[in-house]
Amino acid sequence: MNDGPRVHFELDHPPAEFVVPGDVLPVSGWALMDGYAPSFAEVLVDGAAPVSARIRIPRPDVAGGFPKYGEAGTCGFEARVALDLPPGAEHRVSLRVRLRHHEVGEWTSPARYCTVRNPARDTDDEQLAAELRTRSSSLLTRVHTEADPRHALVFAHGLNLGGGQLWLQELLNGLVKQHGWRVTVVTPVDGPLRQDCADLGIDVHLTRPYQVDTVAAYEGHIAELALIAKTSGASVALVNTITAFPGVDAARRAGLPVTWAVHESFPLGTFAYETWRSGMNPTVRARWEQLFGEAEQLTFVADATREMYERYSPAHRGRTIRYGSPMVRFDGRTSGRVRHEARERLGLPPDALVVLNVGIMEPRKGQAGLIAAMDRVRRRHPEVLLTVVGYHESQYGRATAELVRRMGLGDWVNLVEVQRDPVPWFQAADLFVNSSDLESLPRSILEAMCVGLPVVASDVFGAREIVADGRTGWLFEPNDVDALTVALLRALETPARERAEIAARAFAELADWLDPAGYAAEYSQVLESLGTDDD
Repeated sequence: MNDGPRVHFELDHPPAEFVVPGDVLPVSGWALMDGYAPSFAEVLVDGAAPVSARIRIPRPDVAGGFPKYGEAGTCGFEARVALDLPPGAEHRVSLRVRLRHHEVGEWTSPARYCTVRNPARDTDDEQLAAELRTRSSSLLTRVHTEADPRHALVFAHGLNLGGGQLWLQELLNGLVKQHGWRVTVVTPVDGPLRQDCADLGIDVHLTRPYQVDTVAAYEGHIAELALIAKTSGASVALVNTITAFPGVDAARRAGLPVTWAVHESFPLGTFAYETWRSGMNPTVRARWEQLFGEAEQLTFVADATREMYERYSPAHRGRTIRYGSPMVRFDGRTSGRVRHEARERLGLPPDALVVLNVGIMEPRKGQAGLIAAMDRVRRRHPEVLLTVVGYHESQYGRATAELVRRMGLGDWVNLVEVQRDPVPWFQAADLFVNSSDLESLPRSILEAMCVGLPVVASDVFGAREIVADGRTGWLFEPNDVDALTVALLRALETPARERAEIAARAFAELADWLDPAGYAAEYSQVLESLGTDDD
């Protein structure tokens, strides 16, 4: 008699009867079902909607304990369950984890109980924050400078390589070169993009990391940043990403109107946990949330993200400005000759059906799940070669490479290091897949469409606004290897001519706004209107 799969399961966090501080319940553990990592994991917590867990998290400890199971090294899962708990409230909850694998069935864990307790805000911290704000405001009234109406002060979360950073760099390029803006950048993280700023004549002010752990540290840093803003000569501020929220506070105290570019599609509680864990002071967090209602303009790259933040800010202050891609110059097509030359240059087989994924290898990008799906796909399509561009030395990168080795997929999976210029890889491919479980507007999807690649994408936020399932691409539920496998098979079993028609249709429907010059012009107009608004 078959009573279901044999399950090895461990819930690492939270421990039984544990008191979890904050308003987010972090859940993590690992599971093997008949030796396979689950294709899908869902966390069930009373008082909250079911949450799809991020799967295929590296677990080298489990790999050591189960050396015969190829997927043991990436059998971890994690989820962040946001609970609507006001400061000072607590709630005892039960949680279970439901697992699924298409070959072995489903299984649900026994219930575990814990208490989630959201700390109350400290009245002493509230008073200190008010006192320090008053002092810094008084000091700023003594500073008088002339503001240049074409000078923008930009607060960035970093100048290292990443999607949000590259978006900002392209925007700055357009603002300076096409629209005559002078720009000053303030950032706590240095990186290779500082040279790009220097090439544009942009002054970069490197500061210490944004302070969020105590009121005194936060207010002291804001006072310093506000003085920089006041003396910069700028007439308007642009803040890039919600991590850089101190820039909003500093600019407003200096009297600069602010447009805040929000890229992240997280509930704020979940984002706070992911970024600062429990290190964000409750009074600082309250100020952070308040700033969404104070910024004159919030800009988003996807309507779904804009709608998520409407609870924090009046709807009329939100605006969707989708970014484009310099790869629009390829006009939605790649010739057979260019594809052949790209493959020769990159050492890819000329007769393979190349499936491409581009993105920094990290758990939210889902490359380990994509590789697991490829293991199933290649049994029906042995001519397929999955090329993942974005490998780097990290726990996730190493675990994913080990997964390829342990599953014997070296002939079907090709891991490539991070590329500053991924264009040749796009030109060499036949199909693009985005496997992320969290994105606002996936930049790589736009790049794929610009070179005429048909797209398979996880159904997250902005992806569903640019891909119509079955008409301009194929969508699947994120964090679900079974759903990803089905989507890949649907695409690969579509005749090549029809795939080309789908790709052409996708580009045609987006071509009106894919030129980066368009969003640079729109941002220039936003900055101009804020800088000259007397209200």
